[in-house]
Amino acid sequence: MDTQKGSEMMISIDLESKAEIDTLTKKVIEAGGNVFSKPQFVQGGIYGMAFTDLDGHRWNAIYMDMSTINQ
Repeated sequence: MDTQKGSEMMISIDLESKAEIDTLTKKVIEAGGNVFSKPQFVQGGIYGMAFTDLDGHRWNAIYMDMSTINQ
């Protein structure tokens, strides 16, 4: 499958803090990856970003601030 035209799946990882998301974003850019969804808050306390690695695999990284999420 040509990863530039589609994907079979997106791998998601949960990080420990907003700062870890920001650090990962910088590392992805420095390594030549493509951040296609810049770090942002979505749905209240969820902060995340998404990127493709050098092989075109899609990744999603999120941090969930449980103190701001309605339970």
